[in-house]
Amino acid sequence: MRASNRIVSALIALLLSLSLVPPAAAAANPAPHIERIAQVGRLWGFVRYLHPYLAYREIDWDAALVNALPHIREARTSEEYAAAVQSMLDALGDPLTRVLPQEKAETAPQPPETGKAPEVLRTLEGGVVLLDLAAANRLKVDDLYSRTQEISKALTEAPAVIINLRRLGGSSYYAYSLLEDLQPTLISVPSRAPAQRYLLHSGYRPQDGATSGGYYSGFLTLAADTFAPLPGAPAKLKRVVFLVSPGDFIPSLAFALQAAGTGSLVSEGTLTEEAIVNDRVYDLGEGVRAKVRVSELMPLAGWPGFHVDAEAPEGEEEALLAAALTEARRTPLALGSITSASSLPDPVFRPDAGYPEMREPDLPHRWLAVIRGWNVIQYFYPYLHLLDDWDPVLPEFLARMETAETGRDYALTIQEMMAHVADGHTSVSGHPEIAKYFGDVALPLEVRWMEGAAVVTRVYHESARKAGIEIGDAILSVDGEATEARMDRFRKYVAGSTEDFIRQRFCNRSLTRGAIGSTAVLSLQGVDGKVREVRMIRERLPYVPPQGQGEVVRILPGNIGYMDLTRLQVAEVPAAFEKVKNTQGLVFDMRGYPNGTAWSIAPRINTRNARVGAQFRRSEVSAFSAEEGDAGFYFAQPLPPLPPGVPKYTRPTVMLIDDRAISQSEHSGLFFEAANGTRFIGTPTAGANGDVTTFSLPGGILVRFTGHDVRHADGGQLQRKGLSPHVEVAPTRAGLRAGKDEVLERALQDLEQTLAQEAKDKEKKAS
Repeated sequence: MRASNRIVSALIALLLSLSLVPPAAAAANPAPHIERIAQVGRLWGFVRYLHPYLAYREIDWDAALVNALPHIREARTSEEYAAAVQSMLDALGDPLTRVLPQEKAETAPQPPETGKAPEVLRTLEGGVVLLDLAAANRLKVDDLYSRTQEISKALTEAPAVIINLRRLGGSSYYAYSLLEDLQPTLISVPSRAPAQRYLLHSGYRPQDGATSGGYYSGFLTLAADTFAPLPGAPAKLKRVVFLVSPGDFIPSLAFALQAAGTGSLVSEGTLTEEAIVNDRVYDLGEGVRAKVRVSELMPLAGWPGFHVDAEAPEGEEEALLAAALTEARRTPLALGSITSASSLPDPVFRPDAGYPEMREPDLPHRWLAVIRGWNVIQYFYPYLHLLDDWDPVLPEFLARMETAETGRDYALTIQEMMAHVADGHTSVSGHPEIAKYFGDVALPLEVRWMEGAAVVTRVYHESARKAGIEIGDAILSVDGEATEARMDRFRKYVAGSTEDFIRQRFCNRSLTRGAIGSTAVLSLQGVDGKVREVRMIRERLPYVPPQGQGEVVRILPGNIGYMDLTRLQVAEVPAAFEKVKNTQGLVFDMRGYPNGTAWSIAPRINTRNARVGAQFRRSEVSAFSAEEGDAGFYFAQPLPPLPPGVPKYTRPTVMLIDDRAISQSEHSGLFFEAANGTRFIGTPTAGANGDVTTFSLPGGILVRFTGHDVRHADGGQLQRKGLSPHVEVAPTRAGLRAGKDEVLERALQDLEQTLAQEAKDKEKKAS
């Protein structure tokens, strides 16, 4: 037996109606009011991203939460808790989205067993045929389908048909499948049901600035079901009346025939739009549940929108049947004077309020910050599956915000919370207390962790040299605080994909920071082992590129080409390859950040004729995917084609890497790896790739995070691993002081070995 699209639609509707149970918080025994606020915070996020009204109506959803939070905190009973949640939902102006009554589920009353077979077909006055699908559902499946032909004949010959759907239930697959098979007997004119639209977020559109990710939000409108009479069927109009009751699933056929003027809905009790739109039931604990709309009906020409044609009080079977017979006698297509429903507004992008004036937010707004931030990561961070445990972060930081009363405490609590998003792209900015705590400015040095110490590897300004700071110096302490102690103090605020990157990030960004105009006091250990103290004023200095790096593109001894990808520009790529075209091998130096050259370089080295450079996924949030952690939009990123007439570089290539290679640097490595198997020399990269996006929090805070899950061309994981070197080698303090580039030297050795092996293979093949 076939399962048509309409049966599948029925099953989808059933799935959408299932209860959503939020993730259980793993925090150790959170206070009852914190657990409640966490549950409501999850509900708030679900509504924020899936309720259609928030895409176009002027609704202050932040205020709805902020105003409800004190009542949720103070609620003494589950009834008061439910009332506080309802006060938040009231802001939507949607009667369908509401807290459900706290009552035990009641089973639908079953007719008494009489020993007789259920009466599926009845002929009423005037020859009207009543098909009772609820009775049919009590038959054995074989018995039910053995009567299909008989039922079909009766419906075909009947002048009008009444179909009882009451209390059938959404899971009565075989009864709905029987209705599907009987449709040709019920359709007398081409008909279509109203379509529904759902919110869809493909990645997280940034709240501030632009992104290369192409993330967007909008509506997904599902194709409407259409129905047509059988070819050659006699042009005999027939009215079909559907008997329904609140809570029943109503197939789209009923609304299609109603819209076409050949069908009617007769309800036992009051029926609302809830009978056709989709929703989710959200479990908030303590017996409190909320129903949330996730779709809305699209206007349909000639149909005024959801309505019932007649209604009878619950339990009054005779009145219900009389109303159904009255509808059955109506002339089909006798619609009278009706107008179509008005069109729905288009979605509008509205950035979340950042409340920059709230440098010291009150407690409800501090809770709002935690709830908003948690939900953005929960729904849109594509590497959520790699985080150790994001669920308990919500109750933990809700509780922490109760004592974070000062602006500094608030900002640092947000900073610490977002450090749980273990990603080198994660950063928090915008609040002045963040800069004050970490320091307004750093000394003009590049500091990297090597040989168990924070070592000066570059000096960016002559003032540092004059102060007595030398390349290769190990920084033992800053302003009297030991480097290790300072690192431990800052560690909880630093986000990174790997522990090595976190340490490097601290060294290069935070170790020497302080207030502008303050005197940095550094305890330094030279390469000779001697310890000395230097002092230097912290000030904003113009960046001076390090000297002595040589030409961007050059030929090294042994006829090896070299390109510094941290300085090479896109416009310079053709000339760069012209310069190295006759070399025996090529070194790409990626110990830093490139300038978008990978898309120009990869085609020129694509000796494998690879088509794919990387695999992508971004989170896709809709009513159909909200429960699926790995739901998303997947695509393979193609390698760009080689421009006509441009020769390929066919000699072996290597890439110099370390923790300074992040994001686009790593992406370049993916491209080169796919194109010709470029070998990586050095230490692992940062392990953070994927186009960045942003969200805002109260206090003017802006949070950056990764929006795409990017993988190797074969699907292998990159995030939190980085590019792994084929040959691992790290610089040493002695090498730095001596002016050696030990990573480059090892890369040249690797190329020499590759070339020697090529020569042996060639000689062996010739012999």
